[in-house]
Amino acid sequence: MLHGLLQGMSVNQMNIITGDNAHVSYESRPAAAELTEAQETTLEQLKPIFFGNEEEARAFLLKVQDMKAVQITSLVNALVVENKISKMSCHRDLFSVLSKSGIYDKTESNWNQQVK
Repeated sequence: MLHGLLQGMSVNQMNIITGDNAHVSYESRPAAAELTEAQETTLEQLKPIFFGNEEEARAFLLKVQDMKAVQITSLVNALVVENKISKMSCHRDLFSVLSKSGIYDKTESNWNQQVK
């Protein structure tokens, strides 16, 4: 099962999960990319979860657009450990934003099992 999870992940994603690098960029697209109106709304909802850091929230938003659900939850866990995401907000608050925006399409129960 672990092999299946790790298969297809980039080296950068692996470093985020394993904590091999102190500062790893998790952007898949340029952070300066233009956002749609819906993405701007999602970004505003993400900012408090990222301690008000718009740059981190934007990088996260752009990255998770192309990720599978299990990759998103792994990234969230890594970002909580790095203190880039509030531990208080990584459960229901973040799930609600990602679910409402259509980025995370699994159940909240699934989310809670994956996000520690």
